[in-house]
Amino acid sequence: MRPYGLLDIASVSLANSLTLFPYIDEIFEKLDYIGINYYGQEVVSGAGLKLVENVEYSESGHGVYPDDLYHMLLQYHERYKHLNISFIITENGVSDETDLIRRPYLLEHLLAIYAAMIMGVRVLGYLFWTISNNWEWVDGYGPKFGLVAVDRANNLARIPRPSYHLFSKIVNTSKVTHEDRERAWDELQRAAKEKKTRPFYRAVDKHRLMYAVFLALITGGLDEPEQRPYIERDWWLIHVKNRIKLHVLVLIHVYALVHY
Repeated sequence: MRPYGLLDIASVSLANSLTLFPYIDEIFEKLDYIGINYYGQEVVSGAGLKLVENVEYSESGHGVYPDDLYHMLLQYHERYKHLNISFIITENGVSDETDLIRRPYLLEHLLAIYAAMIMGVRVLGYLFWTISNNWEWVDGYGPKFGLVAVDRANNLARIPRPSYHLFSKIVNTSKVTHEDRERAWDELQRAAKEKKTRPFYRAVDKHRLMYAVFLALITGGLDEPEQRPYIERDWWLIHVKNRIKLHVLVLIHVYALVHY
């Protein structure tokens, strides 16, 4: 979480102090590893989460910001390095029916992990959320997290998305390439320049605060999202910004988390 304005700094600092470390501090002597779930950045304004207009969001309202995963890994590593403990990214993913955000999201977050490893963080594995579209407790079947789409109107047929094949390539080669980064990013920015839109499963009030529409679980409204444009903003990982040709080895075990 990060504060939207000066008046939000205190509440964010308090929330982080109560949620980030206390539980781990109590059980650290019994840990085999530290698992981190990371989906995106949330901007706090008053008592809610702010929709920042120039930020790219997932369908679930998580701001896309791969640098935050890098900083989070360094933060936990610095606090617990005396334990000589490893990390596993136990959940990382993005809800994106169009699959245009998911491909650069996947690549940049893997590179964020790699950048943290260069700084001494020991990461044992990475589990992507998720293999196929799933039910979300608040949002139902609305947001599409899957590398594989599920056609619920056609005998639950599984349809691999382009990100499925990209992830398979990364798993088999242990590499993220410059060509893959450029291709994924160019396709997303082309959609942004053409003013294309995609689903967004959050209600937004007059103060630009976001809410999940709980009544929609009953009414079925979550299957009728708002449409939000893609954002023309560069959210490439800052720590691997060089756009010359390169091949970056992803020196971790990359796994897929199967959702049943």
